Amino acid sequence: MKTKYFLLPALIVALLQSGALYAMVEKHAMILRHGTMITLATQPVDPRDLLRGEYVRLGYGISSVEADKVSGTKPDTTGLADIYVTLKEGADGRWSLTGASWQKRRDLAAGEVQMRGQTLTGAMGAFAVQYGIERYYLPEGWGRAVEKVQGERGVDAVIAVSGSGEAQIRSLKYNGRLLYQEPAY
Repeated sequence: MKTKYFLLPALIVALLQSGALYAMVEKHAMILRHGTMITLATQPVDPRDLLRGEYVRLGYGISSVEADKVSGTKPDTTGLADIYVTLKEGADGRWSLTGASWQKRRDLAAGEVQMRGQTLTGAMGAFAVQYGIERYYLPEGWGRAVEKVQGERGVDAVIAVSGSGEAQIRSLKYNGRLLYQEPAY
């Protein structure tokens, strides 16, 4: 009888944990499957932490946003705050910053995408923005090869952006050729 009372709560806890794990994986996969694809030029960033596995650190031209490009009411918080950058595709197929706002814009023009990042509100002059796509984990053996190509010639990151502005790296390209593509699961 005691076993019966123990098994039911254990089963419920196991189901809740499994459901939470599934939700995290599915959220990532949904962005990769249904997000708007944009291409950003990367910039090499050093150093590399060897204890965390194979990954490359990526920098982007949109990671620094001039204060005069930011519109809207600055949040009354100290520390990190959400910032929404507006991107538009250029003639070369790469997307670049056209503006930024402290609040999510509802009036995007055709061909524009809004990506959510975080920055310190107390910054002066320019805001250093992080989008969650600055570190990209790769299968073993790929990290050094991608870093080498990135350092020599430059690598483009294809980014999937959800409707809420959340970004995930979909693939890495060099000269239009696929270097590595993120599996959905």
